[in-house]
Amino acid sequence: MQLIVRHLSVYHNGVAVLTNVSTYFETGEITMVIGPNGSGKSTLLKALAGLVKYEGEIILPDGYEAVDELTGYVFQNPETQIIGSTVFEDVIFGLENIGLAPTEIEKRANYVLELLELSNLRDSDPYYLSGGQKQRLAIASILALEPEFLLLDEVTAMLDKSGKREVLEAIVRLKNLNKGIVVATHELDLFSQIADRCIYIRDGRIVFDGQPADGIEMYKREMGAEFLYR
Repeated sequence: MQLIVRHLSVYHNGVAVLTNVSTYFETGEITMVIGPNGSGKSTLLKALAGLVKYEGEIILPDGYEAVDELTGYVFQNPETQIIGSTVFEDVIFGLENIGLAPTEIEKRANYVLELLELSNLRDSDPYYLSGGQKQRLAIASILALEPEFLLLDEVTAMLDKSGKREVLEAIVRLKNLNKGIVVATHELDLFSQIADRCIYIRDGRIVFDGQPADGIEMYKREMGAEFLYR
């Protein structure tokens, strides 16, 4: 399944943040989106999630009428998405809001908690989880809504080494379930371990779309000392 972007532009206070961006995303593929701060990485993900207004087209597969039916957005700070007083309540919040039957809610919640290795924490207070656990919970809560594409915005930036590993392993599991993963990140070497593809955005435009190793080499070369000491 493909999510296709054609001539996408996003403006903020009259200033272009993204300009004429055309690309696509596939289920069963991890795409890392890289670029300097302010380049438009997060804005691209937010457009794909229907969180910002845009010009151009986002072409959905047959059977979908809106991007928020197809995609799910996970923020950098998982605490901004925590709502429930327990892990289980946090996962079911969105499911209750869309009016699912209790049996379906229970089924979906149990499935994503097992998949993200959180079943043993279902009755725990989310705020006392580790950073990696909180981020996996944020992913689980979105995944329960059954999007085909997960949009992950700097989801490892606030985590320690152990938390980063937990989240990377979870992302690979989701890819193997044929989910499309789009992750905006500054952690190039970390995500190059699992990414199938790399999109490099500079000044709101795509300047590279291809193999991660080649995109990262181009980015590091262009950033030079700014990258090394950032």
